[in-house]
Amino acid sequence: MGKVNVYLPNDLERAVRAAGLSISAICQAALQRELARLQRLRSTGQAAFTPRLAAIIEALKSDLAAQGRDVTARDLLCGILKHGDNLGARAVAAMGVELPSPRRSEAGGGNGSLAPDAIDALCEAYKVSLDMRHDWLGTEHVVIALAADGSPFREMFAALGISDRLLRQQVERMIANPWTTDHVKPVEDHMQLERLNQEVQRLAAELGRLQEGER
Repeated sequence: MGKVNVYLPNDLERAVRAAGLSISAICQAALQRELARLQRLRSTGQAAFTPRLAAIIEALKSDLAAQGRDVTARDLLCGILKHGDNLGARAVAAMGVELPSPRRSEAGGGNGSLAPDAIDALCEAYKVSLDMRHDWLGTEHVVIALAADGSPFREMFAALGISDRLLRQQVERMIANPWTTDHVKPVEDHMQLERLNQEVQRLAAELGRLQEGER
């Protein structure tokens, strides 16, 4: 049987031991529950979405089904930023940065379902929500996940001085106090505009290659 170390704050460890709780059994049950939820999300595209994220996803599915397309991760980010009145978009705006709307790829067909990369983005967002100890999956978790290492949008966020760590800090502040005026500032970078232009050109070239390959 495999072994995994679980670290607890000292006061929590004392309380658990005093209560006589089985740390191993509780951890196994919790991990099995979260694995099942993650598998459900990956296989069905369903999770405990916040009402706003659920509405954004359903609107995208309806709009793109009419276009004969599936919902990509790029569409998901566009939808969140365009909606505006959600925690993910507000966290980005609060950092004093207006992200350019990512291009929507016209490649491929579909019927409005979530594309594999959109499912991957939602699964990564679910992991972010778990790490933040949240019981919901919202736009804020999606934006944080898309700014993280390994995301195809990381360079676009990085070009504006935004990291997943800074976004997470901003989200946590806004959850703790929705009226706060204390905002996390993007990393100052005199090469910021040049890096952004390079990333936009790279994305445009990538889209061009995809379209050329379909001819």
